[in-house]
Amino acid sequence: MSIAGATNEVATLKEAVSKAENSAAAERTEREKQEARVAEVRQELQALVEKHESLERDSKTRESELTLALESAKAAKAEAQKALQEIEAIKKIAPGAFADLPHSVSDAAAFYRAEEGRSTEKVFWSQYVEAGHPVPLSDQLKQLVELHKVAEQAMKGLIVRLWPKEAMPGSYFGLVRRLVDACPWIEVIKHSVYIEGARRALARAKVHWGKMDAEKLVTDAPPPGKEYRKPEMYYEGILKGARLIAGEFSKDVIF
Repeated sequence: MSIAGATNEVATLKEAVSKAENSAAAERTEREKQEARVAEVRQELQALVEKHESLERDSKTRESELTLALESAKAAKAEAQKALQEIEAIKKIAPGAFADLPHSVSDAAAFYRAEEGRSTEKVFWSQYVEAGHPVPLSDQLKQLVELHKVAEQAMKGLIVRLWPKEAMPGSYFGLVRRLVDACPWIEVIKHSVYIEGARRALARAKVHWGKMDAEKLVTDAPPPGKEYRKPEMYYEGILKGARLIAGEFSKDVIF
């Protein structure tokens, strides 16, 4: 083989090697692109899977929340219906309480309007007197509650006056039961006041007439010849002294 032929063959081989290298490089580049694309697609697929799972969880959560909301709404509706039924039952049981409300509201508004201070009560009652429309049932219940409070305070005040040394009943029913006994107890108090006043008056007389027998003074008849004398004849003359005696004794002694 001549030198020229060998040179051509070497050049041909170099060209073939160069083409092979270029082809390998192109294939490597293409493979890298494919691998990058595969990785990119894999990431996109993973993101889609995660998004799908998230949406599925959100859907289940919303479905659960919706179910709970529906159950709560049903329960609230049932409670509201039950409350309305109870209110209607109360109105049937105690129709007089609701029928009297307009009169009580008017009286309460007039009373607190004349009172000094008590701005809260004035505002509360006056708003219903000035209202030019039917009062909702919820407001009627508020009025009954306020009247209940006023009645309770009045009963407690009376009980303190009648039974100053006894414990206050712990319930509204207890207050009512205590007041049931008020009339006979008032008779006991009146009787005791009579005795205490007479005791004080007789004791005053005893101060001046030490030998006076109080029992004989009350039970014996007038002296002979003075049978016309009656205690009632001297009421007016001793009234001032009786008033002074009334201011001296405590009025809290029970006989």
